[in-house]
Amino acid sequence: MKIGKILFVIPNSSWFGKRYWQSFPYTVGLLCAVMAEKGYEMDVLDANLLNLDENALEKAIADIAPSVVGISAMTVEYRKCVHKSFEIVKKADSNIITVVGGVYPTLSAEIASKDKNIDFLMIGEGEIRFPQLIAAIENNTPFDKIGGLLWQDKENNKIIATDQDTVKNRINDLNGLPFPDYSLFDMEKYLHFGERYTQNFQFRKFPVGQVITSRGCPYKCVFCASNNIYSNIVTFRSPENVLAEIDMLVKKFGIKELVIIDDNFLLKRSRAVKILEGLAERDYDLLWKSNNLAIFHLDEELLELMKKSGCYQITVSIESGHPNTLKRMKKPVDLDQAREIVKIIKKLDIELISNYVIGLPGDTFDEILETFRYAENLNIDYSLFSIATPLPATELFDICKKQNYIASDFGFENFDYYGFGRGAITTDEFTPFELQVLRAFEWDRINFKTKAKKEKIAKILGITMDELEKWRKETRRKVGVDVRVYDRTAE
Repeated sequence: MKIGKILFVIPNSSWFGKRYWQSFPYTVGLLCAVMAEKGYEMDVLDANLLNLDENALEKAIADIAPSVVGISAMTVEYRKCVHKSFEIVKKADSNIITVVGGVYPTLSAEIASKDKNIDFLMIGEGEIRFPQLIAAIENNTPFDKIGGLLWQDKENNKIIATDQDTVKNRINDLNGLPFPDYSLFDMEKYLHFGERYTQNFQFRKFPVGQVITSRGCPYKCVFCASNNIYSNIVTFRSPENVLAEIDMLVKKFGIKELVIIDDNFLLKRSRAVKILEGLAERDYDLLWKSNNLAIFHLDEELLELMKKSGCYQITVSIESGHPNTLKRMKKPVDLDQAREIVKIIKKLDIELISNYVIGLPGDTFDEILETFRYAENLNIDYSLFSIATPLPATELFDICKKQNYIASDFGFENFDYYGFGRGAITTDEFTPFELQVLRAFEWDRINFKTKAKKEKIAKILGITMDELEKWRKETRRKVGVDVRVYDRTAE
């Protein structure tokens, strides 16, 4: 069959009472570029940016009349929005071929494949698989040679799967990928959008762009599923390739701020140094930040270069203030070394945020309290605390299941167990309710001790002092669960 227009849909994240998240869909831009190079007609419909309701999305899809609709589902927590979007696609035209990829089907293929509105599921990286799939559909050739693919055999009412080995199907040369195709996006809106109440997507200067310079993670933290997405192999773009993309963003879109969203930007130190030196030499007057740096990769020389190249904010994941918990997490953080690195970051006047996780199996209540004491003594700009969540395809889930630390009705289709402010694990040392109360009140106590700290965090999050106080109150009263910080109906 002849494939006409291929449409990528970005679901509305605020459906079903979920917290609204918005950022440029970088991976979709990459796929658009890959498919355009192969001569396909592409389009993008961002129901999230446009805040489309179900009826508006259905009408828009019918008007575009695509042959194929793809959705990149990057989180498990928002999967309900994804499934509703596919239901709407088939309602608009049942003949549209539907494809889902991304983190959600990669980690939860068994759940995602139950949806009869999804024709194909792609596991792992899609830049090779997706064009292979479209070519096979167009040429009516078998799918069995396409790695990481599942599809509905509707005649026999079953799911067929090819080799799901994510290592075998990795993309080794990231330099061979094109830059994202920005021509299909309303870049004026994307480049000038900041998400309030979160440091990740709150910015100092607009327009703001983003870049991913590597993929994968060599570490095996028990609560993380990265190894099941990319394996433990890390692939890197060259400094020249990364800097060329940044050059393009500055010259074409005039960006004034850059977000580096890698899991391991600093893992290959020499490469990171070349990128940072390139930024400093260009003298673009460009600010940049990273939302995920390993504190054990930082040192004074590197931090000074980061500051010189325009870095104003970094988020690290210290994760725990107790060495026993860090061992259980398999997190290679040295707490004494982290204290010294924090001193350097403060001296350089770089804003610092750290993530912590509480409530792992094996933790004593006193060890959990030690994490809060450690965070308090560090006295950084903003400390964030999450409750350990047994996510799909993680060692944490396997431990919890084996030791009966999770409820009998626990399941990844049950939304009562999603959200990092919500507890799901019960041991002899703690219950979910205890963790929820502790997390909410310690977050409040540690972060908002003085007027100066309140003002600094309000600035980091892009909110007023009145909004900050209202948010604190709601967080305490709801113990951090289902707190609504942004109402899209007010738009």
